[in-house]
Amino acid sequence: MTTQASFSSAAVHVIGQYNDAGKTLVGAYRAGVHRLLGGASSRYSEFLGSRQIPLVSEQIKANLIGAQEKINGFLANRLDIDTGRIVSVMDRVAAGTTSGIEAVAGRVAGVESPIVTSVVKTLNALNQPIANVSVQIADKVAAGAKQIEVRVSGTEEAKTVRTVKAKAAAAKKPVRRTTARKAA
Repeated sequence: MTTQASFSSAAVHVIGQYNDAGKTLVGAYRAGVHRLLGGASSRYSEFLGSRQIPLVSEQIKANLIGAQEKINGFLANRLDIDTGRIVSVMDRVAAGTTSGIEAVAGRVAGVESPIVTSVVKTLNALNQPIANVSVQIADKVAAGAKQIEVRVSGTEEAKTVRTVKAKAAAAKKPVRRTTARKAA
């Protein structure tokens, strides 16, 4: 039953790719929120440090910056805990699904009936092209998720931008109005 193994391995591959893509997107979300928190913290500190605000002493500014850093630390910690839990759930779902697929494939492979074998081969022949397309889609989704992660993390080098020159539009002659304007 090599076609059955091929079909189930395609399904397991798709599950793995979607799991990887999901974890990559969660990582991109985590990196993006960390960047957001860091940027907000630095802008807030710069704002308070560079301005002379009436009735706000240096001690109050330091307390405000300290409170803001504690809030950012709390938010970053909660973000890490929650995204870690999400990744854990995703891994458990993928492992359960994969083991279920492998169990069904093992049971089908153990069937010795010629009728069942013929039906399984026919179903595999019909579904294998769909499985191959699913594998290709899953690979593209995983690659796209990795591109999103790179972009969100801010580690991507700037790509060269091609400048396109546009022709200037020809100047239009002013149109003279022939109707008189009504007085109000």
